[in-house]
Amino acid sequence: MVDFEEFTLGEDKILVSRISDHKIWASTLLSEYNRNRGKIFTSHKINGRWENSYLPVDLVPSVKKAMRHARDLGTEVFKVSSMILFKPISIEKNSLPPFWFNVAKPNEMTGLHHHSGLSVLSAVAYLQADKNSGNLFFKNEEEFELEPAVGKIIIFPPHLKHGVRLNESRNERISVAFNLFPFPLVNPDL
Repeated sequence: MVDFEEFTLGEDKILVSRISDHKIWASTLLSEYNRNRGKIFTSHKINGRWENSYLPVDLVPSVKKAMRHARDLGTEVFKVSSMILFKPISIEKNSLPPFWFNVAKPNEMTGLHHHSGLSVLSAVAYLQADKNSGNLFFKNEEEFELEPAVGKIIIFPPHLKHGVRLNESRNERISVAFNLFPFPLVNPDL
């Protein structure tokens, strides 16, 4: 059994946990990420900032630990059968991995959005987060905030609107986010 905290926002549950050996895990994944920064590809800019940074899983294999942690805790608490995808599910030329890194430099933030679609759970885990580097917030009729911390993982329903407050620290805030998909995977094109 994994230790976690459970919060509710309306009808939705939000789980907060720590990855086992979280300091070592975060340091390892951060090293893999930094070593491969020159190989990053991006999808879109918002307010002059690349919103998501992608790397293939073979360059950042430590990401798998966070994804497995979220899947297992999601099964235990949300009672959903989910699967982890480490590679794109589409055979399209420009398909993106189902996980991404978010890097917020000082004075950057992430606007309100959601991750609906095929996914059944969404998660974010922190690799680098100083004090005042920007809280994750959720919003429906109410608003709820969580402070980032290295090794912390937050798991939530993908339809829940969320964003990240302004990074008021002097350093980058770096997180990895991902979605988990239903098992068995349903192909919407069939």
